[in-house]
Amino acid sequence: MKIAYLHGFQSSSKARKATILKNELSNQYPNIEFVSLDFPDDIHKAVDFLKGFVKNEIKKGTELYLVGSSMGGFFSLVLQIEFDLKIALVNPCIYPSEFCIEHSLINVLLENFDTHEKFKITNEDIEYLKELEQSIKEYNPKKTSVYLQTGDEVLDYKKAKLFFKDAFVNIESGGSHTYDNFEKCIKQIVEFFKEY
Repeated sequence: MKIAYLHGFQSSSKARKATILKNELSNQYPNIEFVSLDFPDDIHKAVDFLKGFVKNEIKKGTELYLVGSSMGGFFSLVLQIEFDLKIALVNPCIYPSEFCIEHSLINVLLENFDTHEKFKITNEDIEYLKELEQSIKEYNPKKTSVYLQTGDEVLDYKKAKLFFKDAFVNIESGGSHTYDNFEKCIKQIVEFFKEY
């Protein structure tokens, strides 16, 4: 079993939850392989990179599972639909095009918090995201578990709650977008991945 972590918007493989997941898995589940992925900030390039990664792992015969946070949760859904993977989503972003528009992020020079790489979200990216948002409606509830905190100050947890009404959803009161006490979810995530 291999678990890949997909970080959120403007983040990197060194994200807080990636570190927690890595440490918890190495302590509690040393037989599980773990990788935290770095992928481009550019939306098209990110999707291409992640699809290439998954194809490569499948070719190698890897039993692959994804943990996606925020925008990484959205990408995990896109990958699940194409490759039929089991995924765990932490405070996932469901409508990134809407988020970008609401926060006036289009054609603005942005910077990755960790890598300090500069990038822009274009109108073409927004159209692409809208297409992907249509595709994720076909997600598999049986292969999806979702972890939300009501205190998420970046994304409205109610949107994810409604979207994932047919999947397993764990909702905690309070917390934050970074998901407080994430380590408490890891046993549940691993058990979900091990179920058949």
